[in-house]
Amino acid sequence: MLVNLNKKLERMDRIYVKRKKGRGLKRILVILMILVVTTLVPGFFIFTGAKQTISHGKTLIAAYKRQNFDQIQDETSAIKSSFQRVDFSLNFLFWLKIIPFLGGYYQDIKGLTSAGVEELKAAEIIFDSLEGNQDELGFRGTSLSGPERVTQSIKLLGKTLPLLPQIEENLKKAADSVKKIDTGKYPETIRGIKMRRLLETAKNFILGVAIAAEDGRDALMIAPKALGLPSAKTYLLLFQNDKEIRPTGGFITAFATLKIDQGQIESTTSDDIYRLDERLLATCESKICPLTPPPPIVKYLPEVTGKPRSAWSMRDSNISPDVPTAAREFERMYQLLGAGFPFDGIIYIDTQVVEEIIDVTGPIDVFGTKYSAEIDKRCNCPNVIYELESYAEIAAKGEQDRKAILGVLMQQILARAMGSEVEKLPELLETVARLANHKHIMFYMHDSSVQNALSKLNWIGEIKAYDGDYLHINDSNFAGGKSNLYVTQDVRQEIKVNNGKVTKKITIEYKNDQPFNTWLNAINLDYVRFYVPKGSKLVSSKGSEVTVTTIEDLGKTVFEAFIQVRPQNSRKLEIEYEIPYQPKEGYKLLIQKQPGAKDFKYEVKLNGKKVEDFELDTDKEFKFPL
Repeated sequence: MLVNLNKKLERMDRIYVKRKKGRGLKRILVILMILVVTTLVPGFFIFTGAKQTISHGKTLIAAYKRQNFDQIQDETSAIKSSFQRVDFSLNFLFWLKIIPFLGGYYQDIKGLTSAGVEELKAAEIIFDSLEGNQDELGFRGTSLSGPERVTQSIKLLGKTLPLLPQIEENLKKAADSVKKIDTGKYPETIRGIKMRRLLETAKNFILGVAIAAEDGRDALMIAPKALGLPSAKTYLLLFQNDKEIRPTGGFITAFATLKIDQGQIESTTSDDIYRLDERLLATCESKICPLTPPPPIVKYLPEVTGKPRSAWSMRDSNISPDVPTAAREFERMYQLLGAGFPFDGIIYIDTQVVEEIIDVTGPIDVFGTKYSAEIDKRCNCPNVIYELESYAEIAAKGEQDRKAILGVLMQQILARAMGSEVEKLPELLETVARLANHKHIMFYMHDSSVQNALSKLNWIGEIKAYDGDYLHINDSNFAGGKSNLYVTQDVRQEIKVNNGKVTKKITIEYKNDQPFNTWLNAINLDYVRFYVPKGSKLVSSKGSEVTVTTIEDLGKTVFEAFIQVRPQNSRKLEIEYEIPYQPKEGYKLLIQKQPGAKDFKYEVKLNGKKVEDFELDTDKEFKFPL
């Protein structure tokens, strides 16, 4: 009987184990089915949707090149549908958000697809409204040249402006979808594709369009007039060498005159700035010219003989850190030539502009010299930078056979940009807007409506009035070398608020880790100015080679200092001061970047606690809780 009982129990165990295995197998099958439904199926639709998007995108570009309006309209709708399919399918992978590492990439992809849908909805609205205007806008089924495309774009802008209220919400949603994307975590390249740059362009372009539709609407409204529609405009282009930093962005090296008519751009004259100064000197030999140099020029920029300067030249006219003020000073000197104002405004650019645009358009040849964005071993910097600095050295020596390369170079760059493949246009637009945002391109326009519109975009380089704490650090290299190519700065602000009294300590560490080079990297003689709230009082200073003085300028109190930074060396400059600002609900602070300067590191401490750590790539405003 006991034996039979054991056999029954063994049989029951086998049945239980078998059933347990069966239930386990069912669970595995259920899990696999769930994985298939939640991963493979959405993945399939994402893959096919992405494939269709790429295919329609190529067809859209081809349709634009052929100027086939109907096909452009159809392909825009088709791309939108493909994007929507991808975006909808991504919703089923929401669980990826909680997975470390993968979650961030999932949210980036979702943000880009959602933004794409909104942007394409806006494009559909625009194209639907343009039906019936194809011939007027130049969509005649034949390809256009680069300049013709620019003219067409200006006309398209004029037709699109009234539609902004209808598409503003779409553009805002698109911007909100991408603003949190951290492009810095992506590799520079993947299989030869510049992945990080591609993502940065997409993100900045989407954000820029939204900003232009909202804050930059005035600028969009005046754009056709500024670009020579209906009447031509002439602008003076001033090239500032940011590797020899000066108050508005760099030493003024060269100039060119640009005429813009119906969006068509041509360079009429160009030369180095020394030619203008030679004309000014010749003019002033026959009459009395009001060209008494300001104190910083007299003190820190002597003649070659060592004697203090007795005259003020156009190349040093940008001593004010406020671009409109410096532009007016330049024009005052220019008028002494007796030529009046043969231009409608001034556009300031620096070497960063030339470098980045050439990086997009590709190498350019001028007078047998190649200008490219490739690293040049002679300076450990982009080739175009070395060649521009080499030319600046030749111009400074006054060699008679020097050629006026800037105008020709800019004309070649503009021609290459306008003739670029359609695929490169978003990157070009994003590059130009970013350079203006980061103060490498600035404008001074005679037309007040144009100037005011550009001011709203913060594209005129003005020192702003502000009702809170304020800081602008301005460096002027009076050594004549190009050492700002290598000099870096780390800036630390330490703010203490005690019973309504505010004291601040600013510490700047200057570094130059590159070896000496006769004309490229020598001692940096730096006239440093701290623009702070009016009424501030200096408490102490360290590191300045002269006694720190206090003046007033542009509605600010200014502390003036002077240091020397040698190659393969570092220096610290420190000032401590009290400010009249009394914070109430929170601590407000505006930091304005110097035009042309690198994106230096800044750290802000409030009552001993670090509250900000960033790179100053443009003006930044903060409000800290107390």
